[in-house]
Amino acid sequence: MLDVGQGDAFFIEFPTGEQMLIDGGPDDSVLAKLGSLLLPWDRTLDAVLLTHPDADHITGLVRVLDRYEVDTVYETGIRAHTPYDEAFVDTLGTIMSDRTLLITGDTIEIGDVTLTIVWPDDSLVDTYPETRNNYSINLLLEYGETTMLLTGDSEAIVEESVGPRVGDIDVLKVGHHGSFTSTSWEFLQTITPEIALISLGRENLYGHPHPTVIQRLEDIGATIFRTDLHHDVLLMSYGGEPVVEPSPLPF
Repeated sequence: MLDVGQGDAFFIEFPTGEQMLIDGGPDDSVLAKLGSLLLPWDRTLDAVLLTHPDADHITGLVRVLDRYEVDTVYETGIRAHTPYDEAFVDTLGTIMSDRTLLITGDTIEIGDVTLTIVWPDDSLVDTYPETRNNYSINLLLEYGETTMLLTGDSEAIVEESVGPRVGDIDVLKVGHHGSFTSTSWEFLQTITPEIALISLGRENLYGHPHPTVIQRLEDIGATIFRTDLHHDVLLMSYGGEPVVEPSPLPF
């Protein structure tokens, strides 16, 4: 989980060596993060995944696509009437990366790791929904005994469907930066995460994370890691129980 301020950016390196970036944060700070994670001469990524086209998730990806050679871009195909989304689409058209649209039931298998799409159910390709948060890709990662759910900015109404589909998990990427609109108590009781990851900016204007959400996570017994407090957060798994290390990167 990369500390990119008030936004999301998650970098995954698979046991087979492939690398995926999920969302890119609200500006180009993700480039510095990738520069520290990758070798100086490495300008390639196997995949980029956009959960939904809000500015705090898509903006950094425009610069990533411009600077790195990306094999595959995953997204839902929903659009936003914003300059950030328009720049993303224009850049995609220029670089001609393979574009794959995802919907519930789709899977991505990379070695022994399986990524399963558990939301959204409906395809709204090339439409402009008002509630983009609730069309965020929800991604269940499974590797041996490790299970992790990444939720984008999905709110409680989406959690009602996603929770029963995934059941008990190890790690939850808390929805919508810890907003009160996400991470309902019913959802947490269904998935019972041991680790909670919250990506958000320090002293942000939205009051994230909401104190009630923090209390719910503590009540369910989850250990909480936040980019506003712990900066970058590294989660490692060899197929057993995951291990988390805060502030692992040299920035």
